[in-house]
Amino acid sequence: MKKRYFIAHTYLTLLVLLLSLIPIACYWWMIPAPDTLHGQLYLYSSLGYYGLLIIIIALVLSPLASTRWTRPLYALLLALWLIYLCVDAATFNLYLFHVDWIMIEMFLMDFEGLGLPNIIVVSAAALAALIATGCWLLSRWVYKKSEHHKLSLRPVALLSCTIIVLFAGNSSLNIWADKYHRQEVSYINPYLPVYRPITSSKHAEALTQLLPGLLPATQGTMNRSAIQEKSVVRYPLEPLQCEIVASPPSIIMLVVESWQAAALQPEIMPNVARFSKKATHFDQHISGGSATIPGLFSLFYGLHASYYPAFKATPAANPSEFTERLAAQGFEQRIFTNSNLDRFAMRSLIFPRVPESDFYQAKTDAAVVTKFLQQQERQQTSTQPRFDFVFLTSSHSPYKYPKKFARFTPLPSVKGGYAFNKQADNTPYKNDYYNSLFYVDHLLGEILNHLEKSGALENSWVIITGDHAEEFNENKAGFWGHGSNFTRWQTHTPLLVHAPGQKLARHETRVSSHQDVVPTLMQEVLGCDTAREAYSTGTNLFSLPENRSLVMSSYYNNAYWVDGTVLDRSTGKQYAWTDINNTNRTLDKEKLHQLQDEERRFFRDTESRGLLSGKH
Repeated sequence: MKKRYFIAHTYLTLLVLLLSLIPIACYWWMIPAPDTLHGQLYLYSSLGYYGLLIIIIALVLSPLASTRWTRPLYALLLALWLIYLCVDAATFNLYLFHVDWIMIEMFLMDFEGLGLPNIIVVSAAALAALIATGCWLLSRWVYKKSEHHKLSLRPVALLSCTIIVLFAGNSSLNIWADKYHRQEVSYINPYLPVYRPITSSKHAEALTQLLPGLLPATQGTMNRSAIQEKSVVRYPLEPLQCEIVASPPSIIMLVVESWQAAALQPEIMPNVARFSKKATHFDQHISGGSATIPGLFSLFYGLHASYYPAFKATPAANPSEFTERLAAQGFEQRIFTNSNLDRFAMRSLIFPRVPESDFYQAKTDAAVVTKFLQQQERQQTSTQPRFDFVFLTSSHSPYKYPKKFARFTPLPSVKGGYAFNKQADNTPYKNDYYNSLFYVDHLLGEILNHLEKSGALENSWVIITGDHAEEFNENKAGFWGHGSNFTRWQTHTPLLVHAPGQKLARHETRVSSHQDVVPTLMQEVLGCDTAREAYSTGTNLFSLPENRSLVMSSYYNNAYWVDGTVLDRSTGKQYAWTDINNTNRTLDKEKLHQLQDEERRFFRDTESRGLLSGKH
């Protein structure tokens, strides 16, 4: 590639970056104005994020500048970026919802189903054509100018350095805000498109030591009402009406990491299988997603896990209504885990009222269970209702268990060796996993035996489930572990519910979901008669519908689940929930639109936020 064409390629990129400021300014107009210096610095430094993103893409695509036949293609790609920003800004202004691949596909193939007037479609097409033409003409002018004039690299270097400095500042502010829950900064994140700022707890303390005056090592103190005014969500939709129940039963929630539903067998988990004979077993239970965060979020909020990023941005403004009701009704809340729930704002979202003295974070599952049993013994005579959450993680890869629990053999010679052969025999790896569940079952058995012998089951709801499932290439498509798709092997996890005094087993074959647990407990235990639609997208586990539609999430992407068909929102790929290789599926468009309405239910309408009028 000739040097002058590479320089022209760089100039064109930076010119389009400057043009991007126009739609990006629209987002800034929609964001409630920051009240603090940190918020203002974070907002303005977000330009560094977008600048670096575009520069990296430009470097990757720089070979397109080598011939006159490929240069128009690069101009088209830049035009598509500008078109996306414009369309997303308009969409977000109306719905406070960013555009993803599925929305683009529906706009192209089914815009009438979205309820868009023809004038909107014509206007959007005209704007897209105008932007594409403008980028093509701009590219021709830049490349032609490079042939007759020597373009200086000085302005390119200056702008690039500015972008890097802004990006470093933006990342530092987000790392600090994420660690210390500074919501005067984090509330901005959901407003920005394709925005994945850096988080790194291990670097936060170093930043506070380097810049103690600018980034103090103190937790955020922004009051709840001030944060609620800036949050993109409104939750609940109305104040909940809950009748105080005299002598309410306690609630015990036992959650197992990476628990595949098919593994609930007597030979693998004898104690839990035995307990299931006096509980309601939900045979077709689906987690909120294929990873821990969406699983726990949907379990404690009763919402589609796709809401998590918006709630994470302002946790103090939108704590779990379930745990808030528990606190209001005098429940003592205790947490027992070896997982770091401070990460990803999970503790501040779900357990903000649990004091340090009741938050037990041990190093092993055995220590977690020992602590739980000790607390049970100490408070046997207490009449105060309790909510206990026990989260055991030995069944997470690399599957930890004492040697005496190695019931299943053969075992893999190298843990995680399937990474070198996606189609490896899954038997040894499953055996390793089953051994960890056999061990977890032993620990759960200690808890369940204590509850039975102490008589606590007579006045306790016991919920046993997994945060998500675990795949071992059952579909022969090369998938292992979790977080990589939304099939049953990664999202189908057991759910057992034992009501106070329940003696007989019951099987529920209709589809249930993690998001059904909260409305069930709110109605059955906490006496809440407010319509569940005001605080949940789930339903009562004991009155499940015959047909079901859900939204599931992973680390960064979401999927729609409609009558057994999965639609991945990031790729547009459709497949059967039971078999990822079965892609010959059709989706009920009406149900899909209903799901999208549910995803928008708890986002604030734009008029109430003054966005259309430009008020901050």
